[in-house]
Amino acid sequence: MLAGFIGLGSVIETAYLPALRRISLPLLECYGYDATPTRQIEGIIRCDSLDELLAKPLDVVLITTSSLQHLPVLERVLQSDIPAIVVEKPVTATLEQLGILQVLLKNQQNAARVLALDHWMVRTQASNHIHNINEIKCIEGFLLEPSGFNAAGEPIALNFATGEEDTRQLRHPDGVIVDIGTHTLAMMRETVHQLGGDDQLTVKLSYARDRLGNAIATGDFTTAEGEALLTGTLSGIPFTLHLNKYAGPAGGQKGMRIHLHDGQIINIDREGMNEVVERISEKGTERVLVAGPLYDRCLQDVVFGDQRLFLRAPDEVPAYTQRRIAEVTALLELQQQLRGNH
Repeated sequence: MLAGFIGLGSVIETAYLPALRRISLPLLECYGYDATPTRQIEGIIRCDSLDELLAKPLDVVLITTSSLQHLPVLERVLQSDIPAIVVEKPVTATLEQLGILQVLLKNQQNAARVLALDHWMVRTQASNHIHNINEIKCIEGFLLEPSGFNAAGEPIALNFATGEEDTRQLRHPDGVIVDIGTHTLAMMRETVHQLGGDDQLTVKLSYARDRLGNAIATGDFTTAEGEALLTGTLSGIPFTLHLNKYAGPAGGQKGMRIHLHDGQIINIDREGMNEVVERISEKGTERVLVAGPLYDRCLQDVVFGDQRLFLRAPDEVPAYTQRRIAEVTALLELQQQLRGNH
């Protein structure tokens, strides 16, 4: 299998390649291109140009550039004959880009080839503990990332894969609403979808604050949000979503709590490299461990494995992409409401 990576930034080095080494797929050859000539990663054969990469008989291309470059690169890749194109989250970075993308996807051949990926969309183990969507009263989603402090005592972000200080200067639109809100929305919506729910989605913003806890001002198109609280409905089910990139040393909670009408709670969270699903009731707590890093499962089941989505259920690829587009659209519209039109 020949795979091409467009964009060789930190997500490749800290997440994709370690996952590919762990799942050890046979006969996988990886090629890559990055607009920065000095970027070269062991395990990926670098091409000198995008044209050189796209000229190879690739089975799949993964677009892992910065989010603003996803659409321009996708437009180039769609001109090739590559049968499977996977775009990292968020599939585009602006509402204008989303409009252009939807025009491209009206072509059925394009739609069949493009998968908008969020690796959290494989976190649907909670659905195994619920028999019917009508059992659900409400859902609490949360992504509370651990953080550290700089010399001035101000909170600083940590790299999601290494735990080391994240040296990037986070700026809008890379705040929590779009950057990490997409993860939890994808997880919640795929869980509800598996239980027979429809694609209905409404999202409202309760508040958004910057890294230091200050409100985001209208007209501020620079400052990234560090924390936000969203509310809404999924297939008519009420939800809240708490996002915080600066939750301090006690952070690290990443999942959701599904409250059932009978008083039970299905809790899904990350614990270290593993995932834990709990059924909490008056009788106590039952725990199921899903071992291993999430990227391993996503790349194996969705992108590269023998039972990957493009082979297992190719007719479902456009629907997955449309669900991811709906989530990004809703979150980008919140950005417009928060900051003003931009």
